[in-house]
Amino acid sequence: MISGKIDEGMKCTAYRCGDLIDLCTGPHIPTTKLIKAFKVMKNSQAYWLAKAENDTLQRVYGVSFPSKKEMDEYLEFKRQAEERDHRNVGRQQGIFDVHLMSPGCAFFYPHGATIYNKLIDFIRE
Repeated sequence: MISGKIDEGMKCTAYRCGDLIDLCTGPHIPTTKLIKAFKVMKNSQAYWLAKAENDTLQRVYGVSFPSKKEMDEYLEFKRQAEERDHRNVGRQQGIFDVHLMSPGCAFFYPHGATIYNKLIDFIRE
């Protein structure tokens, strides 16, 4: 299993918690004593080895920091980045929208189409 999941020359660590043994390629810290602040960012369900016939697992995404101050700064940075997300700004300004069923394709509103057409004209000149 390790040779199928870990590239040649890479390091891998096995972690054990009860019956669960997990592989991780890092990054690692020498001890959890260094973690002073931790936040779960999201969770999701996943199938073992991405196959629906296998057991379902709970995937947990989190971040840890050596101080609460550093975690608070990171969370504030993430909040500000979400406010500046082009998908939200475009929607708020009535330029374009992105549909959940087609996340990579922008649907232009009239002002957005005008801007797009002007850019195309500029490029063609």
